[in-house]
Amino acid sequence: MSVQSPTPRLRRALALGTAAAFGLGGFFATPAFAETTSADAPISGETFESNAFELLETEGVEAVGHDAEGNIVIRTSETSDAVAEFDATYDNVVVQTIVGGYSSMATTDVVGGAGYLVEAGELLGACSTGFSGWTPEGEPAVITAGHCAVGATSPAALSTPSGDPAGGGPSDSAGAPYAVIGDFGFSQYGGPGNTPGDTNDTSVDIAVIDVDNVALDLLPAVTDWTTTGDLSQSTTAITSVGTVDLTQPVSKSGRTTGKSTSTGTLTAGWANVEGDDGDDHIVKGFGGPMAVLGGDSGGAVYQGEKAVGLVSGGNQPGTEIWVADLVSGLAQTDGYTVMLEIDAPVLVTPANGSEVERGAQISGTGVIGSTVTVTPTGGESFSIPTNAEGNWSFPAPTALGNYGFSVQSVSGFNTSEVNTYALEVVPAPLVAPVIETPADGTTVETELTSVSGTALPGATVTLDGDVTGTALVGSDGTWSVATSLSYGAYTVTATQASEGETSPVASSGFAVVPVAPSISTPGEGDSFPASDAPETTSGVGIEGATVTVSVNGEVVGTADIEGELPVDEVPLANAAGDFNAAALPGDNWEVALADSVVTGANVISVTQEINGVSSAAATATFEVRAAAVEPPTEGDDDGDNGDGLAVTGGPDMMPIGIAAWLLIAGGIATTVIVRKRRLSAEV
Repeated sequence: MSVQSPTPRLRRALALGTAAAFGLGGFFATPAFAETTSADAPISGETFESNAFELLETEGVEAVGHDAEGNIVIRTSETSDAVAEFDATYDNVVVQTIVGGYSSMATTDVVGGAGYLVEAGELLGACSTGFSGWTPEGEPAVITAGHCAVGATSPAALSTPSGDPAGGGPSDSAGAPYAVIGDFGFSQYGGPGNTPGDTNDTSVDIAVIDVDNVALDLLPAVTDWTTTGDLSQSTTAITSVGTVDLTQPVSKSGRTTGKSTSTGTLTAGWANVEGDDGDDHIVKGFGGPMAVLGGDSGGAVYQGEKAVGLVSGGNQPGTEIWVADLVSGLAQTDGYTVMLEIDAPVLVTPANGSEVERGAQISGTGVIGSTVTVTPTGGESFSIPTNAEGNWSFPAPTALGNYGFSVQSVSGFNTSEVNTYALEVVPAPLVAPVIETPADGTTVETELTSVSGTALPGATVTLDGDVTGTALVGSDGTWSVATSLSYGAYTVTATQASEGETSPVASSGFAVVPVAPSISTPGEGDSFPASDAPETTSGVGIEGATVTVSVNGEVVGTADIEGELPVDEVPLANAAGDFNAAALPGDNWEVALADSVVTGANVISVTQEINGVSSAAATATFEVRAAAVEPPTEGDDDGDNGDGLAVTGGPDMMPIGIAAWLLIAGGIATTVIVRKRRLSAEV
């Protein structure tokens, strides 16, 4: 922030809360047109004022005044009979032609990087706007640095760009205020409550100004200060918000040094930023070499079209900048967001001005994550979301003829420009409607309450077969016919009709099946010793159903459910903590397992059938443990080694092995002796 003593003019403008209109010297406005008998028109008084007012009502008259020589000077941008008549009536009239009319040099378009002023007691502070934004309720706001709001005692007011240093004004002054922005709605410098802060995400430097001046038009853009007459004429659009990429340069815009770009390595972390009160506050962000001076505080820092930070501080030579992280700052504001420029949706298929078949898809592209508002000519608007690739689509109307519509992107409080398109809706052959529920070949458990699908919007769908009825297809292309079908196999056909044409037939064959029965015993995960392997399985099913039981893939039996089966008793745990399977109270089916159970893992699968349709299978897996092998008892003639120990390695083979070795050795020795004798004989 740049601080100086306010001039009476600045203080008066801030206190009034708005900028006063100004005119060239001597120009006043009064509601009268007076005649005069003098050859010279008066240059003051009531007659002069009324003449000036009437002339200013004339098209092309831009200014009426008088000069030091006593002449009435009329500046016009185009000729008119009224000016010619006035010039002919008086001798002291000078008509000057100028190009275009006058407009305020202090535009009401607000962009990031512009200067603003705020009183802090007896001092006047000058800072820079960061980004246009939104309040949590969707009202316009300006986002800037938190330390600019410290001690503020007046609303913030925009300064005239030409008077700011970046616009050519003196380096130690600010442009006169010309439009009040509003009061600070939130500010934080350092930690919460403007405390010194800590090295965490909550130590920030951010403030928001709630815009009270309805004349201001906030733009999602940052000025580059090349057009000081209207800063909005040369800007960078802001299309996103994010964290800084330390590998890429950043740019900033502020009222003192204008636009500048980093020239060296950026580092992210925290910095002690000294405030005007001389106290340090920790600010999370990033910094590096960049031109920055007092008054740039709060200015916009961005990469490409991405908003990344706010000017928080700089060194005294003005060569190093510290930038407050924007994402962390916004998180502390309880719902303020940055105003973004978003692209308008674009029609892709069919091409603008071409034909589209009734009911065919009209599609295009838009901003990912946005909603596209479609407004047909003479119809009600509707909204459709874009998908993960930014695509959108909706069906063409069924009414033939011209179809005009406009599209606009909406993302949060941000809206795009509007694109307008026109198509010609033409007839198309009717195709068979689609039966989505129940689809062909599928099953529905317990009951079917409706048949539904898609067809041409506005057409009439007729069902036949096991379900009959008609339905008018909605504008979204869906239809539904109510029904009530219980267990059984069914077939339904459907056609659609529109404007006297009937489509081919669609059909769906499906079944309404019972739910799977429950298995009570054996239970899932049960384990039994071989001696207590389960002999039956039982559970609960639907009365009137036939239960079919399979074990390890083989059918072992069926049971017709007529009511609860008699149950002798509830099984109790045996000494090993196992349960032997038996029917439980409440079970209404039981099937013998015969000899199908094997040692190891077993899988029971049970279905129930009603009216010729079968349920899905319920399953339970259980284990049968093999019996343990008993060791021989002590003293058994066939099972010990003389010491009362079990013989586990077979008969003792050592004597046999020794004898075999002696025989082999003897044979080798004999062979050697015979060989030596033969050699001796040969010699």
